[in-house]
Amino acid sequence: MTFFNRISKSSASTNSRNGNRDFVLQNPEYIKDLAAFATDLTNKNHYKAVWIIEMLAETHPELLIPFIDSICGIAAQYKHESAIRGISRTILFLSTSKKISLTENQQEKFIETSLDRLIGVDKIAPKVFAMYALSHFAKTQDWIKEELQIIINKDFANQSAGYKAAAREVLRKINR
Repeated sequence: MTFFNRISKSSASTNSRNGNRDFVLQNPEYIKDLAAFATDLTNKNHYKAVWIIEMLAETHPELLIPFIDSICGIAAQYKHESAIRGISRTILFLSTSKKISLTENQQEKFIETSLDRLIGVDKIAPKVFAMYALSHFAKTQDWIKEELQIIINKDFANQSAGYKAAAREVLRKINR
């Protein structure tokens, strides 16, 4: 079975996603193909590759360093709900990783994408991940604090309990 078939036939089950992640970790020569698969929006299964990218970003972000520019370039264009959730977590993990350093341009792209997710019509999870990523960037870029406060306060009353809990935590962090 080819690597692309392996991803295409995978499911959202934990075992399936973990199996693909472990396969890539044991065969790092496939990371380039994985990144190409995940950033190819014409491929109907791109979101399945995003799942693996997300898992790698969480535990082995250094493996993604050569592909961060590609991820930055495509992150805002995802439309599939599962890809949006996965790329939002990927941005959070890459932004907060102590193992890698994002360039100024990469940070700007991730900030822009996170702001778009936060104010957009996405589901709650991508909004929460965007909030957390932005609160991290706010440590070095003061203007983000004000933007976050405005957006969160504007949306707060109409959001879910999960969003509100995350929003309170983010507001506490940025107001320290």
